Amino acid sequence: MDNAILFTMIVSAMMMCMLLIYSFLHSQKRGVRYFAWVMVCRVAFGCGVILELYSNDVVSKLFFRQIEQTALAITVPLVILCVLDLYARDEWLKWYKQIILLLLFIGWSVLIWTNDKTHLIFETATLINGYLDVPRTSLAIAFNIFCYFILLTCAYFFIMYLRKARPEVRKPGILVILLASTSAVIEVVKLVFPDLSQWLLPISVYCGVLGIIMLWVIYKNKIFTIVPMARDFIVDTIREGVLTVDLKGKIIDCNIFIQPLFGEKNSKSIIGKDVSEFLKDWPEWLDACNSMVEKSIEVKKEMDGEGKYFMVKVYPLYSKGLRLLGTVSILFDITEKQQRLEEIAHLNFMKDQLFTLVSHDIREPIALQVNLIEMLEEEKQMFPPETAELLDFLSAQIRSTYMTVGNVLEWFRNQKNDVALNPESLALVDLIYEAYRILSIKSKAKDIDIAIKVDEAIIVYVDREAIVMVLRNILSNAIKFSNRGARVEVAAEKCHEGKIVITIRDQGIGMSKKLLEQLFNEKQVISTIGTEGERGTGLGLQVSCQFAKMSGGDLWIDSVLGKGSAVYLSLREGERS
Repeated sequence: MDNAILFTMIVSAMMMCMLLIYSFLHSQKRGVRYFAWVMVCRVAFGCGVILELYSNDVVSKLFFRQIEQTALAITVPLVILCVLDLYARDEWLKWYKQIILLLLFIGWSVLIWTNDKTHLIFETATLINGYLDVPRTSLAIAFNIFCYFILLTCAYFFIMYLRKARPEVRKPGILVILLASTSAVIEVVKLVFPDLSQWLLPISVYCGVLGIIMLWVIYKNKIFTIVPMARDFIVDTIREGVLTVDLKGKIIDCNIFIQPLFGEKNSKSIIGKDVSEFLKDWPEWLDACNSMVEKSIEVKKEMDGEGKYFMVKVYPLYSKGLRLLGTVSILFDITEKQQRLEEIAHLNFMKDQLFTLVSHDIREPIALQVNLIEMLEEEKQMFPPETAELLDFLSAQIRSTYMTVGNVLEWFRNQKNDVALNPESLALVDLIYEAYRILSIKSKAKDIDIAIKVDEAIIVYVDREAIVMVLRNILSNAIKFSNRGARVEVAAEKCHEGKIVITIRDQGIGMSKKLLEQLFNEKQVISTIGTEGERGTGLGLQVSCQFAKMSGGDLWIDSVLGKGSAVYLSLREGERS
């Protein structure tokens, strides 16, 4: 055989070795790690063919033929594993399942090497014009057909996988499959036409020249670095940006909606580069990609003279077998939402400013009216009966208005979450009488007896204004829902864990269980009418409950419809000075 043919075959083998080396450089990628071992078998096959053709005796040629056949047999399970890995079927890639798959073809390889004793693969081996002729047995032919059927099935799954790939990957990917299938097609022809084997055997090695074309196509289109290549077209059509980063911090995939964030016009200028180059302005995002943890980050970017806001969701990327592959970042444009939030924040600021001004302008005049009424009440005996009656009516209305306005303002102030309490140790009985003072006219008008049975030695640690307001609301409700001539009792006792529990019990109309459950619902304001038509805002109890909890205590109610209610208020015990 002439030197030109030998040189061509050696160059072809070298081409296959280059593809083998490139494959191992990317052996951590999905599917590539098994493809690299397929190339090992392909190189072993090519070298075996060259050495067989340039051997002179039957024994040497038969030895190298056995190497070729072994390499071809082991290629089949490796191609199967390559397909399974590409489809991320990690449940089928467990080590013991791989061994079971390999055992079948390793067993066939054992038959190849022990054929001189079993004669199951071929019966005779002769030289015809310098070429080794080994007629295969029916078993060998059947096994070869079985292997080619498997390879054909794998080729089908490769093509189905590539059909879902992006256009710039689909076409070169299919070209690689066609180039890789050339040697398999030649082996099928050799099986069908065994007389042509001596002519087709060298061509099997010449196909190695196609290896350099495969290498060029794979390298140019970065097929080995795109994980996964096959993805639904929805990734390219959704309005959210997608960025995929591998274990080494390399960008391996992105869509068109994330490119403007990096100032790039196409994905080819991004894919394959280090992610730190593009995320240096957002260290928190970069750290999430490097540490491969789930995280939400807000980022800002000046684009076309306008500030753009984005929400980035970073997720670890796993295979079905929970093998960590990298991270995928999903980018949402929240510019419009952020602008609305800023507008709302500005409006809230203006509302708070207005609230501060209005609360002062409303509360102070009404407080002044209450003081004036108290001064007039001290000299009520000097007025004629008609004027005194009018004064009582006016006093009740002003005091009621003062309480209503106070509850509303405190409720609004509490919603801002910036209420600061200044607790101190105070005598409980003084706080109760202070709360009752503004209600005394109201209770006398309904002829309701307020019995305060509280030990003067009981000290509570509270904010004076907050707790007076709470006690005033509870007493006001007790009067409001009591019938004329009834009795309201106020008692207090020391409880365990340094708590004082105050009980305000009335003999009024009580509440149903359903109404009792609705009273403390912050999303629902319930206002009920008193026994003589008294009305309120429905905020008093909610505000009282909030201030009770802020004071380190609690507020709860026991009530029976038609038999009255008992309101319990727990407060922290204070220290006597």
